[in-house]
Amino acid sequence: MLQLKDKVGRFATTGRSCQNWKKDQELVISLLNKIAISDGGAENTLKPQMVVTGYASDGLYNSILYFQKKNFPGTPDGYVRPAGPTFSRLVELSTKAAAKPALPKGQWDAIATPSVDAALRKGLIDDSKLDYAEIVDIIRATVADGMVTAFELDDLTTIANTSRTLSPTSKKLITLFVGEEYKEKRGIGPYDLNSDQKKLAAEMVCDFLKNTRTTFFPKLDPHRVGIGILRRIAKPSLINQDQGSLCGPSALMFGYASDKPGSYARFAIDLYQKGQANLGRLLIKPGKDVRNFTPPWSLDHVDWLTCASIRDSENWFLDFDDTGKISDLAGVTLPSEMEQWFRKAGYRDVRENTNISRYNKDIDDVNEANRLLDSGYRVCLFISANMIDYDDQSDKGSAFTMHWVVLREKIQVMNGYVKAKVFSYGDGDYVIPHPQEKTGAVKPLAVRDFLMNFYGYVAAKG
Repeated sequence: MLQLKDKVGRFATTGRSCQNWKKDQELVISLLNKIAISDGGAENTLKPQMVVTGYASDGLYNSILYFQKKNFPGTPDGYVRPAGPTFSRLVELSTKAAAKPALPKGQWDAIATPSVDAALRKGLIDDSKLDYAEIVDIIRATVADGMVTAFELDDLTTIANTSRTLSPTSKKLITLFVGEEYKEKRGIGPYDLNSDQKKLAAEMVCDFLKNTRTTFFPKLDPHRVGIGILRRIAKPSLINQDQGSLCGPSALMFGYASDKPGSYARFAIDLYQKGQANLGRLLIKPGKDVRNFTPPWSLDHVDWLTCASIRDSENWFLDFDDTGKISDLAGVTLPSEMEQWFRKAGYRDVRENTNISRYNKDIDDVNEANRLLDSGYRVCLFISANMIDYDDQSDKGSAFTMHWVVLREKIQVMNGYVKAKVFSYGDGDYVIPHPQEKTGAVKPLAVRDFLMNFYGYVAAKG
């Protein structure tokens, strides 16, 4: 006989979570998924992979509220208790076939994916219109199982192009979400959110998108910020400093979004809504110039929000508030700062092995960086930016060309030449030596030229 051990959901009066045992949540989700949306059910839109003991996700909580509103007129309490009326009604209705209500003929015939189809019909069932919150819930349904397929992106595009009731803001949100996922350079196709941390982070972002009114960054578009966070949870290498001198914060954020996606999302959301946020033990509180700056079109708003805030908050002597040449000196991240950032952000065994003065590192330092990468460390190389450019790769750099990149694969040293793959400028697979843009030609990079522009590394264990 079906039964619950304890309550599932949240107390609607206080927002406090119930006991929410994992197996209890899975049972309630299973029952809701079997019930048609027209009867108050979730009809396969809830994902059991999202279950965390002691915590009812917003998706589950809202589904319980929706079920109670449909089946028990009055004020819903937000939770299911063992042998209570809500549970009994769930069991009763779950035995019925989930009959789909008819949608307006012809309008949605092209919708093919179950996640978008079910969430769409749930949004239309009350008034045949899609408001902004319902669009967020449709997006939530596509990310809930950890992967957004190209077919789901097609269906979202169909909604944006076909709906007769979408507001401009709702249409913009879909456009941003689908956005450049089809462009090969930006990473074609699905959002990859296939881990518990990423799924919870995606839930957090969807909640944020429903409440974007409060901000300390009035010049930033909250929808670009939210979708930008979601993209970077799925693919951290999208983080891109553009023309700002923000390579140090970008390298830190790449590691943080990769290793701690939930903490990265919380950090970005808190910054936007509160004007300050904790990065582990590091309090980031940017000045008003950064908070009131309008980034250029080519710099994603979430990267300005996170990376410029880190740089500005940590500048003791210089103010950082733009992306032009005058920001170069204010934007420089010294190795000692990089080490402290990783340490305070919660990384272990942080190692700083750099020099920025008269001599360069040698091949032993390259081998040690490789060994640390093999041992699971995040390894940030301190190099001259000349080395990542085809025309200047063998020219000696200066203090104004110092650049942070994140090592992605072991540095290869063969027959007197070097090859490396790094994260830099929004590319997680940037190769050194880099091909010429127009012809694709590659010039071998000699070991001596690599070492001339290699100033060491900062490494940290996540």
